Amino acid sequence: MTNINNDLSLKSISPVDGRYSSQIEQELKDINSEYGLIKKRLHVEITWFIFLTNLPLIKKKFNLSKNDKQYLLSLIKNFTLKDAVEIKNIEKTTNHDVKSIEYFLKNKFDKRKTLKSKKELIHFCATSEDINNISYALMYKETRVILLNKLKELQVIINKYEIKYADTPMLSRTHGQKATPTTFGKELKVFSSRINKQSKFMMKREVFAKMNGAVGNYNAHHFVLPEIKWDIETKKYLKSLDLSQNEYTTQIENHDWLSESLNDINMISNILLDFSKDIWMYIMLDYIKQKNIKSEVGSSTMPHKVNPINFENAEGNLEITSALAQSIGKKLLSSRLQRDLTDSTVLRNLGVIYAHFYISIQSLIKGMNKIDINLDKINDEINESWEILAEPIQTIMRYYNIENSYDIIKNATRGKSIDEKTIKIIINNCDLDKSVKLKLLKLRPREYIGLARKLTLKKNR
Repeated sequence: MTNINNDLSLKSISPVDGRYSSQIEQELKDINSEYGLIKKRLHVEITWFIFLTNLPLIKKKFNLSKNDKQYLLSLIKNFTLKDAVEIKNIEKTTNHDVKSIEYFLKNKFDKRKTLKSKKELIHFCATSEDINNISYALMYKETRVILLNKLKELQVIINKYEIKYADTPMLSRTHGQKATPTTFGKELKVFSSRINKQSKFMMKREVFAKMNGAVGNYNAHHFVLPEIKWDIETKKYLKSLDLSQNEYTTQIENHDWLSESLNDINMISNILLDFSKDIWMYIMLDYIKQKNIKSEVGSSTMPHKVNPINFENAEGNLEITSALAQSIGKKLLSSRLQRDLTDSTVLRNLGVIYAHFYISIQSLIKGMNKIDINLDKINDEINESWEILAEPIQTIMRYYNIENSYDIIKNATRGKSIDEKTIKIIINNCDLDKSVKLKLLKLRPREYIGLARKLTLKKNR
């Protein structure tokens, strides 16, 4: 058991690293922490070095043996927190985060006889932004998989309830008022289909990067080695990392793809926010019961309460996710002339967005695993709501061309207390054939659900 006096999370400013830290997958932390950024920078520096040594003109001068290549790749594979600390200590002297990676590598090269003479090729023709933009792109690609897997976990739970309650009639609410019946399963289907659609957009989003030097023109590359088709070769390098090349940039990769990716997260966050609020309201209406977990306390003063805390927690975290994604996504689209440094600080907060998004999904998963339908309440309400049959009555009257159908039924129902007896009187007073009246007289509120079941059971496209 953790000694509370030694638990540094209690002194964290951000709840992501404090209160909610245990709710976040360790891999997500490893990827998006300072440690993760340093590791990715090292990955880019090493893979770029290896790529350069495979170019025929450079290979003549800096030939890399198979053993040296394996050694360099092992620095990535076996990278530890101790290595990251060493790099941070170098940064205290250089006062430059990316340059400290270069010096760390040079130290490693100095200790290996076969690499010592090749150390000047480290960071060759690269600006720090070349290293950084690729690092953040790689971090996002790994993070995206984690977030979408967590989202899929939520989808599985929603889908389970969809199927279970595909034909469970429920009174709907439009403008907060009683309205045409639906089924609980179909209302969940609305959200699962939205999540599914946006998740596909998020997964297919192309991730771009650049490796074209100080202002995007391959100036140094072309001056030193004009024989090499640098625009083509760097495209190959980026493709080896499963990234697309942004051909036209200033010193920085313009972050358009990243802003789009944050918009994907923002879109899904707002869908989940809508979902969370609806479930909260179904709980408020007593359509949903929450499972009573014996050890949990709902209210500090009202012992009977089982609060919808997971949905409220999700809602709060989704609001933060959305706000940060919108703000950062907007900021990343602009940079003064060929470069300013404002994006550097902003980019370091990407992990905060991903963490809040992850926490919110996790909260929804917990909440959905604790709910069940209150069939008694749902059935009682729909069985007593005869006024909702005003819609099918006036619609069938329109079909049979009865003049002023809508107004006739409006005058007979609006603002009045309607029960089964009243509805039967209205139907019998309509100028309809007996067979049509019989069809209406047989209709019950809970049967008026249209194609809800069929729509629910359709597979998401």
